[in-house]
Amino acid sequence: MTNRLVIRRLVVLLVLTGLAGAWPLSARQARVKLATLAPKGTSFHLILQEMGQAWREAPDGGVRLTIFTDGTMGGEGDVVRRMGLGQLQAGLLTTSGLTEIDNSVSGLQNIPVAYKSYEEVEYVRDRLGPKYAEVLAAKGYVVLGWFDTGWVKIFSKEPIERPEDMRGGKVFIVPGSPGTMEIARSIGTQPVELEPTDVLVSLQTGLVNIAPAPPIYALAAQFYQPAPYMLDVNWLPLSGAIVMSQKSWDRLTEGQREVVKTSASAAGRKLTDRARIEMQESVDAMVKRGLKVQSIEGELLEEWTEFGLGLHPQIRGGVVPEAEFDEIMRLLAENRESNGG
Repeated sequence: MTNRLVIRRLVVLLVLTGLAGAWPLSARQARVKLATLAPKGTSFHLILQEMGQAWREAPDGGVRLTIFTDGTMGGEGDVVRRMGLGQLQAGLLTTSGLTEIDNSVSGLQNIPVAYKSYEEVEYVRDRLGPKYAEVLAAKGYVVLGWFDTGWVKIFSKEPIERPEDMRGGKVFIVPGSPGTMEIARSIGTQPVELEPTDVLVSLQTGLVNIAPAPPIYALAAQFYQPAPYMLDVNWLPLSGAIVMSQKSWDRLTEGQREVVKTSASAAGRKLTDRARIEMQESVDAMVKRGLKVQSIEGELLEEWTEFGLGLHPQIRGGVVPEAEFDEIMRLLAENRESNGG
């Protein structure tokens, strides 16, 4: 038997037994497909591209990152399901997407008027992030980096000044939170489950007339055209994480993992810092295009704060697990006490 024939038979044997896939990963470039709702060309997309360049230069052949923007892979629930099936390997997910994996993380975002500053948002995330990363890891997902995109404001087709002005309104709600649906009904609004990518058309057609959203996304998605009013209330922080499926993570070499984790963590920090700057820039840009901003201060601020706090009993256990809600409130109180109240 010739050497060439021996080699050919050996290759066939390796393929049939599945051993061909066991060759060291350093022999080929790893590939990762990541999905996000962030629009193409935004700072979020550009920062992810920068992260992808760092991945490409990782050891052992590097990691090639392909980014799917604009919700082309579906909503965040779809992204999580695709990651589970291996159709995607990573995602830039807000808390709404992370709760599709485990609901314990919901308190990082879904407690209205709980957080009074970005410093408080980070104080809680820094202390609970490692714990939540372990929870998500147990479900098969690796947290590469945390981020937030600033405050969610309330955009509407008609002006809103007081909480009572929302009664009868049709409010956009992200799918997957029955508790939030019930709370929306309890305050006299009609919740409508929509993916964020469907909100613009729904505002245009009248399917919804109230859309909570961070200004940076409202500008990119052009919410301000059919919903030219914005209530300037810091309703809640939009938080999230860059995550990768455990299966995809395990396929990376040790050297690749170090670069991927370090650069993704840095990207999360850049996303956060950039979004906070762009939040006001986005509002200013929309004002130039006709957006009317309803500021709240004094008695109006007290009224909205009281309204938000009044929802907490329903949120505790209904949206955010009781233990997590209580721990977040404890941390917020601890931080305020250390800062003189």
